[in-house]
Amino acid sequence: MTASQRLCPDCMDKQRELEHEVVEYVRDHPKIKVNELIEATGAPESMIKRMIREGRFIQVGVRMTYPCEKCGAPITQGKLCLKCAEELKKELQGAAAKIVADKEKNRNPGQRGNGEHASAFRSERERQNASKQSDRYRGLR
Repeated sequence: MTASQRLCPDCMDKQRELEHEVVEYVRDHPKIKVNELIEATGAPESMIKRMIREGRFIQVGVRMTYPCEKCGAPITQGKLCLKCAEELKKELQGAAAKIVADKEKNRNPGQRGNGEHASAFRSERERQNASKQSDRYRGLR
């Protein structure tokens, strides 16, 4: 077995035979659905989805689809339909923008939106430091 192969040569031959059987079954039953094909041939769903993505059934004149993992719409490639993929993309962009905005808030503490004012904090710190300095030099006066 080489690093690029997932199966030993014997298992690879068995998988090719099963794929050939699936293609022949689809050729004989062009209107079959994925779940019916799984039941009829005993082939794993992941293998059939891979074959659909590779266009193996189009080669025999059959256009097969499988459901989008989010909404169930019929698709021929990937895991999501275009609509769900766009929604996911927008959600990710929004989350990324929020992360960037949060980082910017942390870099500029004077621009906080939670009611805490950095200038008031600094004033209190300055007052405490001034008090310590006056105590330190009290004996020199």
